[in-house]
Amino acid sequence: MKLLEFDVIILNTQGQESKRQQRQAEYFTEDLDNTITLEMVLIKSGSFMMGSPENKTEASGSESPQHLVNIQQFCMGKYPVTQAQWKAVAALPQVNRKLQADPSEFKGDQRPVEQVSWYDAVEFCDRYLS
Repeated sequence: MKLLEFDVIILNTQGQESKRQQRQAEYFTEDLDNTITLEMVLIKSGSFMMGSPENKTEASGSESPQHLVNIQQFCMGKYPVTQAQWKAVAALPQVNRKLQADPSEFKGDQRPVEQVSWYDAVEFCDRYLS
């Protein structure tokens, strides 16, 4: 694992920076084939409060009730999935559903893949993890 350094920026209610902290996260590079890699960042488990407090007057109804959210550790791509990465994983054996190898409208191996559904993304992850 390698270390990624980044800044966490806290904004005030006016959207202005009020605090900045330097943090680190672990990441690794996965080889999809001899020329294509996927960088994954480790997101550690933790807890946070989601939603607006009841006394916040500007909050919409969809922001309530405020509640504690706990997340388990997981990995997330450091960058959006490129069309080349998509093609490499789409060529792996099917887990639950077929994947189009080249679904994007705006072509280019280094461009982000687009025109994929939630179900396609789940299949991509399932194939990558198999």
